[in-house]
Amino acid sequence: MKSRPKLSGAPLAYVLHKVEGTTDSYQSFGKALWAEEGSASAVLKELVFLRSSIVNECDT
Repeated sequence: MKSRPKLSGAPLAYVLHKVEGTTDSYQSFGKALWAEEGSASAVLKELVFLRSSIVNECDT
């Protein structure tokens, strides 16, 4: 039985490169999410950080 490939940032980078206009939107979303001005609550930021750490198999 063939194992599934591990997900990584490569597919996202490929899409951002191939689809015109997605890079700016993606970067704007990241800046808005992590901005200190309070675009997102501290609880939401923590949940996003924890979930992305789990998906990326990071030790936090």
